[in-house]
Order: sequence, then structure tokens, then C-alpha cells
Amino acid sequence: MSLGQRLLGRLKGEMALTLARTFLARGIAALGSLALVVVLGRLYGSAGVGVYALAQGLLLGAATLARFGMNHALMRYVGEAPHSPYVMRYLRWACRRVLGLSIVLALVIFFGRDLLARGFGTEGLAEVLVGIAVATPSFTLGFLFSGFFKGIRRPATACLLENGSVALLAGGLVVLLHQYARLEGLAVIGWAYAGAAWLVLGQGSWQLWRWWRRQGWAARDGGPSPSVGRHQFDASSRAFFVMGLAGFMQSVLSVMVAGWLLSEAGLGLFKTSQQTAMLINFILIVINAIFPPRFASLHREGNILALGRLARQGALLGVAIAAPLLLVCLLVPGWVLGLFGSEFPQAAPLLRILALAQLINVATGSVNFLLNMTGHEALMRNIALICNAIGLSMFFVLIPLFGPLGAAMALAFVLVVQNLVALYFVWRKLGIWTLPLPNVLSGLGISPEADGSSVAGKESR
Repeated sequence: MSLGQRLLGRLKGEMALTLARTFLARGIAALGSLALVVVLGRLYGSAGVGVYALAQGLLLGAATLARFGMNHALMRYVGEAPHSPYVMRYLRWACRRVLGLSIVLALVIFFGRDLLARGFGTEGLAEVLVGIAVATPSFTLGFLFSGFFKGIRRPATACLLENGSVALLAGGLVVLLHQYARLEGLAVIGWAYAGAAWLVLGQGSWQLWRWWRRQGWAARDGGPSPSVGRHQFDASSRAFFVMGLAGFMQSVLSVMVAGWLLSEAGLGLFKTSQQTAMLINFILIVINAIFPPRFASLHREGNILALGRLARQGALLGVAIAAPLLLVCLLVPGWVLGLFGSEFPQAAPLLRILALAQLINVATGSVNFLLNMTGHEALMRNIALICNAIGLSMFFVLIPLFGPLGAAMALAFVLVVQNLVALYFVWRKLGIWTLPLPNVLSGLGISPEADGSSVAGKESR
């Protein structure tokens, strides 16, 4: 029996079934993201992938700003009591704000598309952004619904509402429009993404309606008052939003900076290696769709032992499943990248660097969510902001020196340093050690603070 099978065996009953379903759903989404890049690489080359990277970056940035951290606030507070009637009130609070902001940002993208294209010096970007503007409200609401579904313990459904599923459908629509409608311009990318985003949101809305109808309290008028007030919900959302800005710096601003400093072809090589390396992170994304609401519930109960055990199991399972993908990316990166087209194998050094960084990301486990779901979201926000700000500045230093390789080095720095710093504070604040290696911090005489000291000795073993 393999290590992965033994670990899955420890996750009994409902947890194992949920993990299997989410693994399948997230696998579909992850392959969808990769498949879209393959399709665009084959049809438009590395330059076309570069244009797509910028357009997607703007969409992700708009969605991050519009949802204002409320998807994570929903995951936390709905996850604490997923069967309570007032969870729908949280969702209404979030939808009211998010829908208005997303429409405003969609109009900004639409009317500012020519200015954005000139600013990046990227031919064809403006025509792609027309469809991206149309996609913005549905794409943003999809992420919001995803946070809600994670909170009510429906992580598989949640994964099918995020950008991987949108990319999968968009890739299919691009192929159909090329083959049957004979549309070949870059505008096809934007319109395919818009169509896919609205289809995914429609599916999510239908799933939400079905879940709501099955609840015993669905016919009641609003239900009881929520245990978390609007002020507390908004305050938590703001903390998650600022932390989301750090993720925005990593996933969006980094691409934009690379777009300014690299050619379209160079940006395409960087984006392709980044997307491929994300396959190693695949299992962690699955775990992060399932475990965080349980982290919140266990912490609310004061069960730190169970919380630490669950976190360590997730990290070890992640390493076991990610190891084969890591070996493929390290040993035959040229063959992997060759799937995107003949010009992509030259990005093999980039893929090796990002693959190793993603291994650290997976091995440290869900340290970000451990802090976020246990009342330390402000601390995690500061860690993410500082690490990403330093990493973003490294793009300006390393890209002029090393080109696309420098972009990969800067991104790898952010992934490694942010997770190691978070690992340190998870040990200090909670007394939990997630890395599947001996506890180095305990060996150095670094002990947890008061709230984690009761379990420190057990967690370090």
C-alpha cells in the first residue's frame, strides 16, 4: 500500500468521500486551466498566450477587488455553523456589495481597454478586454458562491465555480469558434471567456437554489439573527481583502510587471511554466477547499489537538501526491512544455525553479488558512503583504538581468518565503507543526506562545 493510500485510509467516512469528490472536481478545473493554455499556444503561439496572461490578470485583479475578501469571510463564518439559517444572510450581505463593485470594474475595463493596451504596449489586448469586461461580474460572483459552498461543506461544487472550470469551458468554446464559426482573431479569447464565466455562474446558481430548497428552514422569513454581526463580518472581510491584495500582487501584478518588462513571447514562456508548475500545487488547492471550514469549527470548539492532526495529515498527503508530478517537471521539463508548442521547451529552467517552489508550498500545508481560520487573519495579511511586496520588487531587479528566468526566480522567492514565515507563526501562535520533517523550530528552542503551549510538546513529535 502506497503512502498516499495509507493517508487516505486515515480520513474515514465523509471526509474521505469529500476528498475524493473534490479531487475529481479540482482535477477537472486544473486540467481546464492547462488545456486553455495549450489551445492558445497551438493557435496563437507564445505571443497569444502572453496577451491572454495580461487579460486574465486584469480579470483576476478586478475580481479580487470586487469581492473584497467576502468569499473568505463566508468560508469562515458559514463554516463555523453550516446548517444554521442565518448563513443565507451572510451571502446576501456579500452579494449586495460584490455585484455593484464588479459592474463598476467591468465598465472601467470596457471603457479603458484602449488605454490599457497602450500602457502595456500589447497589440490585440483591447479586443480581448471587451469579452473580459462582460465576464467580470459573473466571474466575481462565481468566486463568492465558491466561498459559500466551501463553508457549507460542498467543496467539490465550490471548485467547479472557480477559474479552472471557466478556463476549461473557454478552451472548448475557442476551439468551436475556430473550427465552426471560422473566427480567428484574439477577440475570440475574450468572448469565449465571457460565455464560459456566465455558464459556470448559472450552474452555481442552480446548485445554490437546490441546496436552499432542501433546508428545513428555507420557508422561514429570514431566519434568526446571525451570531456574527454585520460590523464583524465586514471587518473580517476587510482583513481578508488586504490579504487578497497580497495574492493579487503575486498572481496579477507580477504578470503585469512581467508584461511591461518582457516581450509578449517572453511573457508567454513565463505564464506557461507558471501554469504548468501549478499542477504540483493541485492537491493543496483541493485540501484548501475542504479543510479551512473544519479548521474554523475545531478552533471554535477549542480542539487544538484535532486541528493540528488534521493539518499535518493534509500536508503529508499533499507531498505524497505531488511527488510524482514534481519528478516529471524536474526530469523531463522540455517534454512537458513541448505539449504547448515547439517554442515552449526553452522555458524548461523556469519550470524547474517554479516546481521546486511549489513543492515547498505543498509541504508546508495549509499554513495560510490555519492562521486565517483561527483569528489570526491580520497576522497572515501582514505576512502576505510584506513577502509579496519584496517579491514584486525583485521582478524589477531580476527580469532586466535574467529575462523570463528572473521572473520565475522572483515568483519562487515569494512562494517559498511566505510559506516558511507562515509556518513559523503557525508554530508560535498555535503550537502546530505541519511540515513533514522534524520540527526544526522546536530543536532550536523556539516554543509556542501561551495559546499553543498546551499542545506544543505533542505537536512537535
